[in-house]
Amino acid sequence: MKNNFLLIAGASGGHILPAISLINKLNLKNQKILFLTDMVGKNFLNKINNQNCICKIIPHKNKIKIILFQFFFSLKFIIKNQSIKVIGFGGFITLLPIILIKLSNIFNKKNIVYIHEQNIIYGLANKFIYFFSNYVFISFPKIKLKSKEIYVGNFFKVINNKINKINEINKINKNNNSIINKILLLGGSAGSIDLNIFLLDFMSKIPFSEISKYEFHIQTPNNNKIKNQLLRKSKNITFFDFQDNINFKDYYLIISRSGSGSLFEILFFTDKVYFEPHIHSRDKHQKHNKLFFINYGYSIENLVNHKGIDEISEIYFNKLINPFSIDKILSFISK
Repeated sequence: MKNNFLLIAGASGGHILPAISLINKLNLKNQKILFLTDMVGKNFLNKINNQNCICKIIPHKNKIKIILFQFFFSLKFIIKNQSIKVIGFGGFITLLPIILIKLSNIFNKKNIVYIHEQNIIYGLANKFIYFFSNYVFISFPKIKLKSKEIYVGNFFKVINNKINKINEINKINKNNNSIINKILLLGGSAGSIDLNIFLLDFMSKIPFSEISKYEFHIQTPNNNKIKNQLLRKSKNITFFDFQDNINFKDYYLIISRSGSGSLFEILFFTDKVYFEPHIHSRDKHQKHNKLFFINYGYSIENLVNHKGIDEISEIYFNKLINPFSIDKILSFISK
């Protein structure tokens, strides 16, 4: 059996989760799928449920060792396969394998290179790989696509496999002393110190007599000092690392990064959200992801400036948000 489907993703859940979603939908006869990832991707491998998938983990963090590993891995893979379909979902580890696989076509190979870009601005690796690609799946719409670009929309998980647009915000009964207002903070797979500082400020503005009416679910920051500060504000806190099937419509307020996956997924279900771009994101792509919704009129003022939880009252669902991007990719690469 030939492993002529190679998927590569690393560095973050934003790259890895779309790749795994595609793997789980690939139903191939007499073929195997090879998934190349790094130590970050290793944490997500339990989400793969395709028996035809073989996973290969790059066990290094040093870039020189990663390059050497990739070189010999790619060379062996190219020799074994006459025809390869490779799909890069982002991250440094996609660079060398894709370049080598594309260049091997001079030896009468029939390899095809696809890349997937989830942000409105191409990531550094994808900017370079673009020149070696045959097709590029993009998540944000454009008035004019480049010749290689195919608009598929953005990947996100559909809760319980159902598409449930929320037509109105659940009103909070403020006369009920037992009401619990659930707050969700999503800081990405590594957690977020600055978002947690924002949450601390938010909590400090809640009267002491009211704090027991709030329940906080926080993506774990890698900082015990921040955790202890949060716990001093409230004992009603649940920390988590990664969690599937978060039901966004259950939350009174969501505080989130503006990575493309978070933007599209949360806005599909609810508008009770405050987005804050990652200040260290390369090329400030999270800022530009957020500005897309603002510039094209698919947002409310609270997307720009958070004024307080009592003022979150409008819905801004976007007709361009589409939960079927992986199916579109699948139909294209299966041709």
